[in-house]
Amino acid sequence: MPTHAPSRHGPRRTAVAVATASLTCGALLAGASGSLAAPPSSYAVKGVDTSHHNHDATGKAIDWQRVARNNQFAFLKATQGTRYKDPWFARDFRAASATPLLRAPYHFFDPAGTTDGAAQADHFIRTARAAGYTGTRAGELPPVLDVEKVRVNAKEVCPKALRSDQLGIFLKRVKSAFKVTPVVYTRASFVKECMGDKGQTFKGYPLWLARYGSDANEPQPVPGAGSWTFWQYTESERVSGMPARDGAVGTADRNVFRGTLGQLRAMANLGGTPMPQPPASWPVVKSGQRGVDVATVQLSLTARGYATTADGVFGAGTAAQVKAFQRANGLTADGVVGSDTWAGLIVTVKSGSRGPAVKALQQQLTDNGYAATADGVFGPATAAQLKAFQKAERLTADGVAGARTWAALVAH
Repeated sequence: MPTHAPSRHGPRRTAVAVATASLTCGALLAGASGSLAAPPSSYAVKGVDTSHHNHDATGKAIDWQRVARNNQFAFLKATQGTRYKDPWFARDFRAASATPLLRAPYHFFDPAGTTDGAAQADHFIRTARAAGYTGTRAGELPPVLDVEKVRVNAKEVCPKALRSDQLGIFLKRVKSAFKVTPVVYTRASFVKECMGDKGQTFKGYPLWLARYGSDANEPQPVPGAGSWTFWQYTESERVSGMPARDGAVGTADRNVFRGTLGQLRAMANLGGTPMPQPPASWPVVKSGQRGVDVATVQLSLTARGYATTADGVFGAGTAAQVKAFQRANGLTADGVVGSDTWAGLIVTVKSGSRGPAVKALQQQLTDNGYAATADGVFGPATAAQLKAFQKAERLTADGVAGARTWAALVAH
């Protein structure tokens, strides 16, 4: 159990999570900084996020029909840590679902230990499903991970047990369960202070960022992950339908969406116009690294005729083969696999394909939560899992692993 009281409205003064990652407003946002841009009032699509705190003062229910008159979406706190369930979540989600509001649950990441990312994910998944959330039903937005400071002795501090790998485990587990890319609520200052300025864990996920009282100064981009799709611009705006004492209009966190209502509806499984796809974005893989992306490099090298042991360890042998490939293809022979090297290295594979590139695809699918037997044979089972991944990423679900699909696979 957390040592502090369950967090306020979830996304609050320190962080945020929600949007549509592979939908990637990130593309629209690339290059946008926290500099003077547009105030919240200039964005037409608005929403709220809520938790038990919106009920605490009165014990009364939110009038979601009234909320829906002036809002298009809502994020509702479901869980925190490995045990806490928001006592109002099931009722609020059911009531919000009976309105035109586009909606989704969120989880406040509150690590009690350094290895409980999977346990937190399972707790969230069970609770959201019990309330009727599927992630794919019409009107449902992607689920949200809220990563921010925790309250200890009346102070907001970095979670001592926070580990980036556990955030990654949570995100992949939730994505696998709901077959949609989660949104992440956080802010650049949290990533800098609590994660060593390394936000790569959130790369490829839509970002919901908080910045209050800043007029036209939008949230700062998250290092290694990009800019915002949702902006939480206040925690105290009066919203019709929110309960308050003496019959007054209560307050709530308020947010804007960086896109059109049609784009938000597309994100919520209601058709409409999807967000523009960003250019392919590739991770940098180099000496000393380990893992499935390294194995993908090794298997792709072998597929290109540069036989490499696929042990997932980027050692001297792999570096030598990368340099040989780079020299043969007119690339800078530095042994670092960046965007240019990736573009020439990956092999497009589809049904009927065989070999190391197919094995690399199968390993990546499994790592992203779409279990596929790594036998190097592209059969119906691999095609089905690839299409499911592409659909969740808002890619063309054609079962063909080309550049954009490979980029989405290795980005997570």
